[in-house]
Amino acid sequence: MEKGIIGVSGEYFVAAELSQRGYVATLTLKNTPKVDILATNLETGKYFNIQVKTMSVGNNTGWRLGPKDEVVSDIQNHFYIMVNLKGVGLLPEYYVIPQKELAEYIYKDHRSYLERGGKDSSIRVFDPHKRSKDFGGKFKENWELLDSK
Repeated sequence: MEKGIIGVSGEYFVAAELSQRGYVATLTLKNTPKVDILATNLETGKYFNIQVKTMSVGNNTGWRLGPKDEVVSDIQNHFYIMVNLKGVGLLPEYYVIPQKELAEYIYKDHRSYLERGGKDSSIRVFDPHKRSKDFGGKFKENWELLDSK
């Protein structure tokens, strides 16, 4: 599957999951910086700005992020939802993470990698199955975070 199709499929999965949970979810136009989905809980009036990152089927290395992902956003109610595609006919795995917490984690994790002698690059990795397991575990399928923030 092509990279663009992978990303779009993740956005649609997130929009569908949000809709199932009673949110109104709208995908933004392509090239909208930092926000892929605008979502509103009609019962509470809370709204969310969501960036979706999608990992393709069979990817065992985690999500690839960059230096911009380790900068805390000034956008209110900003979340990353990480989508791990499992294959046709299978439901994906989701990680619902406040943007600030992910940015701070990615920043610290990359600095730790450099201190251990890692070579600097523009790649940052979030892998809740291996290296990021302790951090990522609390966000797996944690959709309740949206309305608690």
